[in-house]
Amino acid sequence: MYLDLTPRYTRRERWRLRGVYVVYQIAIHLLLPVFLVILALRTRKEPLYGAQWWNRFGFIGPRTQGRVFIFAASLGETRAATPVIARLLARGETILLTHSSAAGLAEARRAFPSEIADGRVVSAYVPFDMFWALSLFYHRHRPKLGLVVEAELWPAMLVQAARVKLPMFQINGNYTERGFTRDSKKLGGARLLFWRLYQGILTKSPERAERYLAAGMPPESVQLVGELKFDQQQKEPQIEAAKALLATHPAGAPVFGIASSIEGEEAALLAIVAQLRGEVSPAPRIVWVPRSPQRFEAVCTLLQEAGVDARLRSAVLAADFTAPDGFTWPEVLVGDSIGEMDFYYSLCDLMFVGATLYPMGGHNIIEPLALNKPVVTGPSIHGILYPALEAIEAGALRKYENEQEMGKDLVSLFSDVEKLQGFAAKTGGFHGQHKGAADRTVSTLAPYLEADHG
Repeated sequence: MYLDLTPRYTRRERWRLRGVYVVYQIAIHLLLPVFLVILALRTRKEPLYGAQWWNRFGFIGPRTQGRVFIFAASLGETRAATPVIARLLARGETILLTHSSAAGLAEARRAFPSEIADGRVVSAYVPFDMFWALSLFYHRHRPKLGLVVEAELWPAMLVQAARVKLPMFQINGNYTERGFTRDSKKLGGARLLFWRLYQGILTKSPERAERYLAAGMPPESVQLVGELKFDQQQKEPQIEAAKALLATHPAGAPVFGIASSIEGEEAALLAIVAQLRGEVSPAPRIVWVPRSPQRFEAVCTLLQEAGVDARLRSAVLAADFTAPDGFTWPEVLVGDSIGEMDFYYSLCDLMFVGATLYPMGGHNIIEPLALNKPVVTGPSIHGILYPALEAIEAGALRKYENEQEMGKDLVSLFSDVEKLQGFAAKTGGFHGQHKGAADRTVSTLAPYLEADHG
């Protein structure tokens, strides 16, 4: 089942699309040595980047046929795709799951170990966006459907898919205002033409849908299905482990969580930590989990240099989250593990979500809200407008214009238990109201899954 995309373009647009694509392919081939150097440098820091390097050139084995090809670029996209993958597997589908980052590959291995072992899921790196690498990839695997998660737009992936009549969809579509502005300005808006190579877009919010329409997607090809992250399976063992730790070793004060912080906002967060320690008694305990593994030890060192009792989670808790005899809570527990956010969230009474005090647009606020943890952010939320605006309206999230405003309100909240509890109560039911996107996504894709691809 494949929809002919030719009518979406005028003759002039078709020639422009071809011309831009040729220039793009020349540029990406010239830049290939640079990409390889960057990959080698990343491999020195994260050895997993060097694993399966041949995948990057289209060699992903063993050969398969009739699978659902999914491209989930990194950690967040892989987590978002997990509910859809689970439902596809339950239908009897087999999956070819690809990533561009080591974090995405690692998350796939954590989420689907038995499915990878028995071959129902093939986990690999996606090929570089070069025409011959994607052509080889599609020829070797002959997938029946392609799904790209969130906001990725890789021209060769789409052009080569169209040439073999592989229907491609974007799921959990997250076309941000910043992305649309960039695409509209570069090369006179030529990049916008590539969006029409998707058979359809399944997006999360009305304002996202409007951007796809503005990019030229036909209205009947853009569907509003909701946010997949609301359907993510919570990790009950981690939640129970957090409860057990708090029961046997009470923190002695409320716990403030800092999640997915980035380097550019660390100075502001250090100032907030100092303010809470100086103005609240007893000072809240803090659980701080940086976004990047490269910042785990660096953040711990920064805190220690500032006179804070900060310790890495791996240094004070066992791998199964249990505390050794004589455990005492540090002032700041620095999370230095991946895939354990449900444990860290469950320790906390209130969460700050990062990339919001720095103009990056924000990281995932749904996971803490799903655990009924109220959330605070800085001013930069353009990447998470949905569901941030709804959460603000429901009272489950507070957005501040700067760190000074945030610090002042946090002091007020942690100085008054009733205020903090009142904020937390606003999260009740918010998550449940938004579930169901994964079922709606699979239902929309069903005709493509059931079509005869022989």
